Amino acid sequence: MHESTSFEAASDALIQFGQAVLQERLATSTCGNVSVRLDANRFVMSASGAEVGALALDTLSIVSLLDGARLAGPRPSIEAELHRRAYLARPHVGAVLHSQSPAATLLACEVDAPDNLDFIPEIPMYVRKFAQVPYAAPGSLELAEAVTAAFADPEVTLVQMRNHGQVLLGATWQHVVRRGVFFERACWMALQGRPLAVIPEDAAAVLRRRARDV
Repeated sequence: MHESTSFEAASDALIQFGQAVLQERLATSTCGNVSVRLDANRFVMSASGAEVGALALDTLSIVSLLDGARLAGPRPSIEAELHRRAYLARPHVGAVLHSQSPAATLLACEVDAPDNLDFIPEIPMYVRKFAQVPYAAPGSLELAEAVTAAFADPEVTLVQMRNHGQVLLGATWQHVVRRGVFFERACWMALQGRPLAVIPEDAAAVLRRRARDV
């Protein structure tokens, strides 16, 4: 594949990714950022200050996976290092999203946020497991390192950043969006103030084995 064709495909995918994220209310305005892997050494990412649902060629950055350098386009999002480390940690990941969906972000600010949201089968199937990391400044190396450490568990596909938002991985951007939609639903359920039962762990483990995309 010629490099121009490869970039064209990746940029088209990233623009569609951002539109889907906006449509599903996983992020709005400039509060989130998206990226897709371009090849073994680079990824394409939304630029700093870009509206995730209105991306265009002039708001896309090409970033080196080797050292995080900007290779082309405007300055990438402040979370570029977080995305870069996620790709390095999980070679089969093709897309990364930093989102701030309403219920999930509210739950990320809860004093006693639950660590198990397996209320419906779609959570162990499509999210598998999620982790939580303490608050760290956006764009900081401390945050990138904490999220990367959480993704060391191969079952973890989503990280709740306390008082901040979410980071989601997927083999494709479609997998990421689906993952975010069902996680948002489970978080909404958790916030209703009703006692909810979770799926037994042995049954949840069976469901996790059914859908593996990263």
